[in-house]
Amino acid sequence: MEPTSQGVYPFCGACTDETIAWHAPDTETVNGIGTMFYGAADPCPRCGSIVRREYFCVLWIPVWPMGRYRIITLSGSLTGSRYVGRRFPVRADNPYGLDKKTAALVAQAEAQEQEAAKSWAEPPQSQLADHPELRGERYQEAEDYWEFDFPDRALPVYEEVLAAHEAVLPADDTATLQLRHRVAEAYLAVGRPVEALALLTQTQAHLGRVLGPTHPDTRRARDDMRNARSQLGLSRDEARALAAELAELERTLGPNHPKALRTACALSSALLINSVVRALEVLQETLDRSERALGAAHPDTGHVREELIRACELAEYRGKPDDVRAAARARERAHGPDALETLAALCNLAQLLASSRRRRGEAVELLRDTLERCERALRPDDPLTAEVRRQLEELS
Repeated sequence: MEPTSQGVYPFCGACTDETIAWHAPDTETVNGIGTMFYGAADPCPRCGSIVRREYFCVLWIPVWPMGRYRIITLSGSLTGSRYVGRRFPVRADNPYGLDKKTAALVAQAEAQEQEAAKSWAEPPQSQLADHPELRGERYQEAEDYWEFDFPDRALPVYEEVLAAHEAVLPADDTATLQLRHRVAEAYLAVGRPVEALALLTQTQAHLGRVLGPTHPDTRRARDDMRNARSQLGLSRDEARALAAELAELERTLGPNHPKALRTACALSSALLINSVVRALEVLQETLDRSERALGAAHPDTGHVREELIRACELAEYRGKPDDVRAAARARERAHGPDALETLAALCNLAQLLASSRRRRGEAVELLRDTLERCERALRPDDPLTAEVRRQLEELS
């Protein structure tokens, strides 16, 4: 398998290289007002994509050009169609068509990312060489089905081969990750975007940690995640689809099955947009189950823990009392009750509560408890201990 030589599914390598990752919008019109695609040029003989230009229309008359896309149609109707698409760059020096200030910030961030990639540690050597049987006849059979465009036949064989890989190789071995990515592509190919998204969310995180965020394999997995999301629709639709899939997996395979665990983790990401508290609850439950089923040191458990910490950071950034309180509880689960991260979260929560006159008593009680923990777990002269003591003195 050579994933770096292929395009982002379902696009071929040539079509991927000439475009940038972009969600091709669902075109809709109401009484002739809305967005529509016009034209159908340069059909690709390999992936079947075509080049179309999107316009904003009034009375079905194209008025304002909004972008040029290479698209593959998923579904169509009289009122609108759904596409998987990649956009042609607006300009070579500003592919996303951003304003000057934003484009400069993006260019600076990309330059920093590229510079960091130069010093990225080499990934550990894959253990695949010690298990040549993993790439035997069954693997080659799956590759042949995939090469000749029979994804429905390739998928069950790929799943079988992946199970064999995961039985003897680490979950974050590069060979395992490449095969997980291929299985996710097969899910997309047979119309199972929910399963694809769950697997890609996990795989993309592992690839970013092992190979780096700028590695072609990581970028490709990230683009495939966009494709899966574009097939599911809005975040609420995505969350509903993942919740339904999770319920079915827990019924048929059990809540501790790896498929159920990764689907629950992906569900939490979809929930973050509308309900941070619920997302944190799902992640804590998933972390408990993952530690029991896979072990605390398993890479997939580590991914759940990283997602929990990321959700805590988002909740703390939003600054809503309920979100910050839920984040403090989650910090206790992720780091431990007396960890520095947990104590800092409790201090921030107390400061937020103290800003409300009605909740100052609650803030005082929280600060007293946090101060006891700080004095027990940290030095008496630790900066965090001193800060908690100062806030308590101000409120007392």
